[in-house]
Amino acid sequence: MFKLFLYVKIIDGVEIMLIAVLSMIIILIDQLSKFFIRSNFHQFERLSIVGDYLHITFIKNRGAAFGILKGQRSFFILITVFFLIFIIYIYQSELKQTPAVKTAIVFLLGGSISNLIDRLLLHYVTDFIAFNLFDFYQLPVINIADVFIFYGVLILIYKLLFSVD
Repeated sequence: MFKLFLYVKIIDGVEIMLIAVLSMIIILIDQLSKFFIRSNFHQFERLSIVGDYLHITFIKNRGAAFGILKGQRSFFILITVFFLIFIIYIYQSELKQTPAVKTAIVFLLGGSISNLIDRLLLHYVTDFIAFNLFDFYQLPVINIADVFIFYGVLILIYKLLFSVD
């Protein structure tokens, strides 16, 4: 995706349109995957994919990772709105000049908006991807939007720490 932004010039809002379209594709993929899980699994139902290390488990997450701050829907909606404003600020800042940062912005917008849609419409976020590490540690159950958010944050941190001016 980085290379895609190398070829896009800021002509008549093409870059903004590309960011919007790519973010909508992430939202669509995430929402379709969540719809599939809600339609085909009961809550807490488990389907093993790779032994005990990777499985599908439908969780209605009303909090953050590990269910922290469960039931604080308004708080998470407010935090997400502030986060989206921050992403827009990053886009308008000097950081936006690199294709990597533009890619991070797409990942963050798509993932954040998709989880916000869940919170607004369902009052929970649909999580379903579960990893166990070495039979002794289970990571929080996540969804595709969370993966995009994670990589978006990782790209931004990398660019902030290792960018050469």
